[in-house]
Amino acid sequence: MVYLASMKIFRRLFLLLAAAALALPACAQIVAKKVTFTGVPQTQADLLAYSGLAPGKPLSHADIDAAAQKLMDTGLFGNIQYKYDGVELLFTMTPTDGALPVQFENFPWWDDAALTAALETKVPLFRGTLPTEGGLQQSVINTLTAMLAQKGVAATITAVPSNDVAGKTVGIAFHIDAPLVQVGTVTLSGASADFAEPVAAIEKAAAGQNFEGATESTLATALKAVYHRQGYLEESMSGFAHAAPQAAGDKVIVPVSATISEGPQYKVASITLAGTTPFMSQDDFAKAAKLHAGDIANEDLLRATLASLSMPYRSHGYLRAKIDATPRFDAAAHTVSYAVTVEPGPQFHMGELSLINLSSQQRAEVLKYWPLQEGDVYDATVAVSFLLKNKVNLHSLDGWSATWKAYEHEDTDVVDLVVTFQRGGTLN
Repeated sequence: MVYLASMKIFRRLFLLLAAAALALPACAQIVAKKVTFTGVPQTQADLLAYSGLAPGKPLSHADIDAAAQKLMDTGLFGNIQYKYDGVELLFTMTPTDGALPVQFENFPWWDDAALTAALETKVPLFRGTLPTEGGLQQSVINTLTAMLAQKGVAATITAVPSNDVAGKTVGIAFHIDAPLVQVGTVTLSGASADFAEPVAAIEKAAAGQNFEGATESTLATALKAVYHRQGYLEESMSGFAHAAPQAAGDKVIVPVSATISEGPQYKVASITLAGTTPFMSQDDFAKAAKLHAGDIANEDLLRATLASLSMPYRSHGYLRAKIDATPRFDAAAHTVSYAVTVEPGPQFHMGELSLINLSSQQRAEVLKYWPLQEGDVYDATVAVSFLLKNKVNLHSLDGWSATWKAYEHEDTDVVDLVVTFQRGGTLN
């Protein structure tokens, strides 16, 4: 006797079970000598255990369908087909596209590697990655909840997509929503007397914040801002660690520590504008620069210097101008030289101007003084200063304010501008 069936996954895991004409009566059972799964990385033992199927076990058509449905509900599989030839019950399967690695945001009882390994032993079919949908996510949540319960923590856990800076989903992040998991006492050792006060302020500000995967990098960034402002450009933080989490009412408190390596203080040897630029000469750049030879290498002032260079580019339509300051260090002299370079990128032009919430009279008044026509080189400084500069001319807008939104079209290098007006507020 032979029968076939298939299951496929559709959007939101909508399942379609299409069974061929069966030689086996609906009420009859089979006893397969072998049950085999092919096409997926999971082990035979894991798939048998999860599905509830086993060689030598009497199975009805409904039993096999239920087992296949249970496997599909995990979200791990995009297609399941099975057949029985009188000896072997064979499942031919394909994995779901796009399984993503898991991340654990605030589970200070374990590091990520230990937690992943523990879940792999406790959650059938879990091997460090998960589909974006399906019941296996809930199985992981249930297991994490049980693991925390063993530590006396009654937790509410959620799983959400983890996105990169471009908005692309790159992982599945598990997070303890309750109780709150917060940073406790922060101990940052290695600071000299000159930095005792600002480092203490960082420790105080960090205590009570949510403990999460970004806690270490947040501390490192805060320290970098303090030290790089004073020319300690090689400062680094190492040895980040946390003590055992402690339950405190409706919170879990996590003391953390790290070590600061300050390094030497650097001064500026030179800061020069490499090459030529159409909007600023070497002399003008030297006058506008906030940082000069002999100064402490203050990165705040370096950023302000680069911003002063970017403004004329933005006023001439180069909205994507990339301005960099490449440092060259003299470790022996403890000096740094900066070579400032500009990559202008495309030049943008004015596209459509949309004025929202204005009467025809108000619109005409704004257009009378608006300096950019469609097709003109786009000046990014106009939008932020237009209303204030023309306040005395725009009497119909007395008592009004406005917000601006620029839409840059990379394919055409055009900027459409939408200005939304409302009563109240201050012209800006």
